[in-house]
Amino acid sequence: FFYLFQEPFSPLPTGPNSRVHYSHLVKKMQEFADRDAKDRHANLNEAIEKYHPKKIIVLVHVPPFEEACLFEGQRTTGFYLPFYSSKVTGKVLLKVAKKHKDIEFLVLCGHTHSQVIFQLLQNLIVKVGETAYGRPKIEEVSNL
Repeated sequence: FFYLFQEPFSPLPTGPNSRVHYSHLVKKMQEFADRDAKDRHANLNEAIEKYHPKKIIVLVHVPPFEEACLFEGQRTTGFYLPFYSSKVTGKVLLKVAKKHKDIEFLVLCGHTHSQVIFQLLQNLIVKVGETAYGRPKIEEVSNL
């Protein structure tokens, strides 16, 4: 990915005889994110109907909101944002949290390596864990 970030509109080699352009890569990433968000929406609704929880902990790799997405202490925007956040996942979480205001949603994620705590709604908190390559870290211990 470093090569891709350095020259965003040049082709990225993916094999000996093929090339993938940035736009194709982003399109494929969006397809995966859309499918994942659709599944997550269905899973959340099923869990709510079946278990009637007071709290739901959602584990995702990338932050679901731009506001929770920092890289080296700086907010990630523009060109880089699709590589560091999942907007469609954020839309699903926001929709479900607004519909179920009596349920507390805690979203735990990482990917950006910068610690962020972001509360979008009274019942929706996102915590991004801080780490460095080769140095995993315990962010918090909680009794459920």
